[in-house]
Amino acid sequence: MISKVFGNRYEILEKIGTGGMGNVYKAHDSRLDRIVAIKVLKLEYNDDNNFIRKFKRESLAAASISHPNIVSIYDVGSETIDGDVVHYIVMEYIDGKTLKELINEEGRLSEKRALNYALQIAEALKTAHSKHIVHRDIKSQNIMVTKDDRVKVTDFGIARVADNTTVTATNAVMGSVHYFSPEQARGAKVDNRSDIYSMGIVLYEMLTGTLPFDADNPVSIALMQVQTNMPRPSDKVKSLSSAVDDLVLKMTRKDPNKRYSDVYELIKDIKSVSINGRVQSPYSSYQKEDSDATSVIEPGIFMPSKDNAYNSYNNRSKPRPERDVPKKPSKKNSAAPAILGIFCAIIIVFLLAKVAPKAIAGIHSNEEVEQVEVVNVVGSSKGEAEAKLDSQGLKFSISTSEDPTKKSQEVLSQDPAAGTVVDKGTTVSLVINSIPDDVEVPNLKNYTLELAEEKLNNSGLKVGEVENEFNEEIEAEKIIYTEPAAGERVARGMEIKLFISKGIDESPVVYNSSFRGMDPKAPKEQLEKLGLVVELKEGYSGEVNKGEIYKIDPKPGTELAKGSTVTFYISKGPETGDIIDDGSDSESENENTGKSDVSTYTYTLKVPDDGKTHNVKAYRVVNSRGEEVSEGPVWDYNRDPGTTDKIELIGKGTYEIYLDDQYVTREVVK
Repeated sequence: MISKVFGNRYEILEKIGTGGMGNVYKAHDSRLDRIVAIKVLKLEYNDDNNFIRKFKRESLAAASISHPNIVSIYDVGSETIDGDVVHYIVMEYIDGKTLKELINEEGRLSEKRALNYALQIAEALKTAHSKHIVHRDIKSQNIMVTKDDRVKVTDFGIARVADNTTVTATNAVMGSVHYFSPEQARGAKVDNRSDIYSMGIVLYEMLTGTLPFDADNPVSIALMQVQTNMPRPSDKVKSLSSAVDDLVLKMTRKDPNKRYSDVYELIKDIKSVSINGRVQSPYSSYQKEDSDATSVIEPGIFMPSKDNAYNSYNNRSKPRPERDVPKKPSKKNSAAPAILGIFCAIIIVFLLAKVAPKAIAGIHSNEEVEQVEVVNVVGSSKGEAEAKLDSQGLKFSISTSEDPTKKSQEVLSQDPAAGTVVDKGTTVSLVINSIPDDVEVPNLKNYTLELAEEKLNNSGLKVGEVENEFNEEIEAEKIIYTEPAAGERVARGMEIKLFISKGIDESPVVYNSSFRGMDPKAPKEQLEKLGLVVELKEGYSGEVNKGEIYKIDPKPGTELAKGSTVTFYISKGPETGDIIDDGSDSESENENTGKSDVSTYTYTLKVPDDGKTHNVKAYRVVNSRGEEVSEGPVWDYNRDPGTTDKIELIGKGTYEIYLDDQYVTREVVK
């Protein structure tokens, strides 16, 4: 296969793996100039037309999923190589290791790291399940971990759109039996809860470094998945918390109805364990109550051997024969017990109505109720909001509204508002954006505008405003990012704003301010932001205070290439016997008087708390001699929403303040 070209664009470079259905190769996509991975179906399946149809159908289903934690499917096709028809899938190439390889090399993972990976896997499954696609083969071999610790779930090639079809013996023997759910082992119907079970096995493996069930043959392991209660992770690693025990045990209940009903609930509990060290509804009595682990095997792909069947039959509970039990003679009816019961009931009701409320009120009056300041969750996703409120000990109620301009599942409003001080246990009312027909924004990074428009149209979205900006990483004419971001869910038909790279900014840099009399820290940051290198040198000058800039080289207004060096001369104070340093020049505003015009004033500006970053600028428009001047900004910073910016105005004169290039106020520094 090496050096073969598929689809007139994918050149095979090397073999990187082997799976149950085929081999995986690293390839180069000449059309988009990128590295991809190609899974090639084994030739032995070519004679099975049903399998080929299933292979293509499931590949197309997988291609409809787009999420940062899922390996993207780019293309599906067939090619004739050396007389044989080869069926293949083109996928995103991941530079990393499988989770199985990682555990084999490093051993068990820390609790924090395992929960982080589990959350990413759950987010991937959430997207797949929302499209009614069940993975059916979640295992550590199918989970990639990149060098920056991002998890990528792969091999959705054997997933299929969930329907009412019952799994048969021929198509169920896929994936590893070590991660099979009990219903998979029995050949019963599989749904999203089966993925949750398999993910629970993976979480156990991450926490302990071992698998919970193992035996010499697949049949024995399958029987253990059905019959044997799941061990607690802390039985293997004593330092693990009871919270992760509860999490794993709830994910791996034998009865699907006793597991998490969906991945949304699971994500909420993973976050709760990470933040609060507990799950919402712990299963601490799991070993006692888990009566759903039985020795009864439904007809399916794994059947016990004759010996096991014989033992199962003989160990089965047999019905006991009915025996005649002598009846006790009935006593003569008496009214006294009934009268006594009514009297007692009246006394109890009186005590509950009169005494209990006073006693309870007296208890609570002596207790101090802890109060908290309600966190801001507007703009957060539903899951994030619930986790934040839960971490504060607050309850929440959910109502929905529809706003097609906002993201699906985004919190539109909250009551009480952020910053309100309330008692712990208070209910916060959340209004969640519920869009009936929502779609996921695809990842368009490095796409051309033409290809991006095609992919958006295929996803039911449109190209909106296009903005060009310089970028040193993304080559010109290719997309840097989108707004809303990739992976977010929005209303079908929504216009997506595209940010396209103009390449590296080669234009010269010009600064107009002399920064005279200023502390060098802020000007240095400003020029470095423009791509210049700032060098500091000390000299004697009596025109400015010690530690302030008295001269700059090159002079303001000079055009400089990025990477050029600008020198700030910092005053060490006046040289002995001198008032004015001989290194200063005619730029001094007070060269005729020899006096310093340095004066400092701090203006406080509140940045809007609207979830967006805002730019703050200050210009000196009149100097200390009353002359109008035109200089570059003496203050130019981007500030986070809701922050307070303290603008330092150094040097006498009149200054104008701007927020996002909109005039705010004029300040005079005397």
